Amino acid sequence: MRSLGAAMVLVVLACGHNARAQFDQRTSISVNGVGPVATETDYVPNVCNCENGAASFEALKAQAVAARTFAYFKMNTSGSINNGTSDQVYSCSGTAQSIHYAAAAATEGEILSIENFSNNEILLASFYVAGAIPTGPFNPAAPSAIPNPGDSDPTSTQQWVTYPYEAGVTSGDNTGTPLGFVGTPSNPNWPNRGAKSQNGADFLSDNSVSYVDILKYFYGADVQLRTASTDQTAGSYNGIKPLTNFDDYGQRNGATFDGHEGYFSRSPTFSGSTTANIAGSTAERSSAESQSGGHSQLITIDYDESSGTDFLMRHVAGARLSDFDGSSNAATGVANLKFESHGAVGLWLKTDDPGLQVSIALDDPTTGDRGVLRDVVADGQWREYRWRLDRPSDWEAWTAGGNGAIDGDLVSLDSIQLIGASDAEVYLDTVFWDPADIFTPASVGDYNDDGRVDGADFTVWRDHFLQMGENLPGDGDGNKFVGNNDLKIWRDNYGLVLATSQSVPEPGALATVLCVAVALAAARVAPARDRAAR
Repeated sequence: MRSLGAAMVLVVLACGHNARAQFDQRTSISVNGVGPVATETDYVPNVCNCENGAASFEALKAQAVAARTFAYFKMNTSGSINNGTSDQVYSCSGTAQSIHYAAAAATEGEILSIENFSNNEILLASFYVAGAIPTGPFNPAAPSAIPNPGDSDPTSTQQWVTYPYEAGVTSGDNTGTPLGFVGTPSNPNWPNRGAKSQNGADFLSDNSVSYVDILKYFYGADVQLRTASTDQTAGSYNGIKPLTNFDDYGQRNGATFDGHEGYFSRSPTFSGSTTANIAGSTAERSSAESQSGGHSQLITIDYDESSGTDFLMRHVAGARLSDFDGSSNAATGVANLKFESHGAVGLWLKTDDPGLQVSIALDDPTTGDRGVLRDVVADGQWREYRWRLDRPSDWEAWTAGGNGAIDGDLVSLDSIQLIGASDAEVYLDTVFWDPADIFTPASVGDYNDDGRVDGADFTVWRDHFLQMGENLPGDGDGNKFVGNNDLKIWRDNYGLVLATSQSVPEPGALATVLCVAVALAAARVAPARDRAAR
């Protein structure tokens, strides 16, 4: 997509539908002259290689999202896509390298959309060209990739590049790039939000700008990064999707670039919800500790003991270049990745300081629900904290009409929240979405699937004790064997109510059934596989 092609102009004129199906996940892309190829493991990595192969990692991630979005757009409007500069280049003389596959995997399923005047969601025609090669200097306080006069424009494509973020244009005022049909503020052509410069994106990436901010810089602060819609099965995505880590990243020639703080680049005191008694607190990227990679974020809480009250630190999430119309959009959907509301969300923490609790809050999609507070383990070890999106007992109503349940089709990060009453140093790493972590009642001991964990579930466990096989009632850990660990799962969750309409069992009943359980377990010899698991 490095040069102007007639097919490019016509395809933007042809758009206009906003059916929900346009956002459905596409496992393959039909390439003219080639045939169907796997989207995530073939098409996107090869387009990244052919279009901007030597770029550093954040630019390649931005390229992956733009390439995937444009391929979706073409499949929706034409049913196939050209292999060449009239659309985008899939096959070229080189072959995709590990960094190109990693860029596709890191952004798996992510596409760009915009909301039009009628509040309908529209898929972008995410244009991009090579553009001029910026020479800087770079100002971290005001990131810019506009080339200087005289900077090299080897493909003569700089004329098509747009800078809506720096120009402050959003909504209908963003009339797009002449690569496609340009609308007007009152009658915009919504898919045409502009054109990304590949050389400009690489310049920003080399200066530690995140891929989300690169996309917003070239297409507009109001564009939405979201995941494609799936059938919400565990196999829809390939493992855990990190939403933010703090690691350095590399380039094909071995160069290393400083990482960034992703969605958590703002001060922990940025939010008005953060209490005044930790006014001097900070959050800085650190190489002292890491759960994975080489960096984490060190949150230093400076607590005012004279306040005599607990503090609340609301560490808001949001792309740095997401603000527009004179307001901050941190902790809103447009500033974050919107992802499907199944699986689990979580984070990793490490601290030696006791007395802390942690939660993660989500926009669902316009209300605020918060994960139930979890005690932070103060043992100097990395600990994972996760909340299952489809487990009602993991959530509580928080703000803006929240109902204590995750029930929107798409959700996004609002914040990470810490509560305590003392100074503390806490390392944060790998905030993630795990789409495959699907909650089942059996995983908390609800073996008869009636919405509560009580004595009836013990009866199910007892009746299937020591049995082996698929989908056994009483198999809480899913290891295809009903043993003592499944009894522990039931015991640890006794009294849990999964459906609010049902009553909580009497606590006193637990003692009775536990006596029976102990006698039963003692009367039988657990097989070796179960003993080894204790």
